[in-house]
Amino acid sequence: MTRCFLGFELHTETRSYLKEIITEADAVLSGKMAWPVRMVPPENWHMTLLFFNSLELGERELIWQDVEQWATAGVWKKMRMDWRGLAIWPSPRRPGLVSCEAGVFEDSRNWPLLDKLPLEPYCKSQRAHLERYRPHITLMRFARGSTRNLSREYSAVSGDLPSIDPARIVFDRLSFFLSTTSRQAPVYPREKSIAI
Repeated sequence: MTRCFLGFELHTETRSYLKEIITEADAVLSGKMAWPVRMVPPENWHMTLLFFNSLELGERELIWQDVEQWATAGVWKKMRMDWRGLAIWPSPRRPGLVSCEAGVFEDSRNWPLLDKLPLEPYCKSQRAHLERYRPHITLMRFARGSTRNLSREYSAVSGDLPSIDPARIVFDRLSFFLSTTSRQAPVYPREKSIAI
């Protein structure tokens, strides 16, 4: 049994663009504000579609057959999301991540994937995430055990953070990632991938 997830991969130009943004944001957050935050390695940046606590290889193969069919049919082609910029997740009072955040993506309700959620092996997923799909890309992480309430500081510094051009956030692949962790950082080996 393997923890795994389906995730959208950023286009190379998007990854480079976001790296510039996060380098600038890091100068403000970990530099000027001395927040206990670090950049997630850009090769790990993605937008999760659906997370599974554990699946066997055969179950992943079944899901991937559907994913290939949907991707080939253009289900995820040219997604346009309402990217709103950098945000602290889950909130400045309980900081865990700095992410590029979008509003609820209403078009996700048309994805054929939703009809499969009650069925095996899809029912082993964390479905609530997809039922009201709110995209985000994790770009930075706070140090474990960080309990500092950043509400007031975040209000003061949010105007100093770089803005994000929504048109520059482009995804070009959907991949099946295995989710393992190392002591240094999350590691997401790609098991399968398809252009979207």
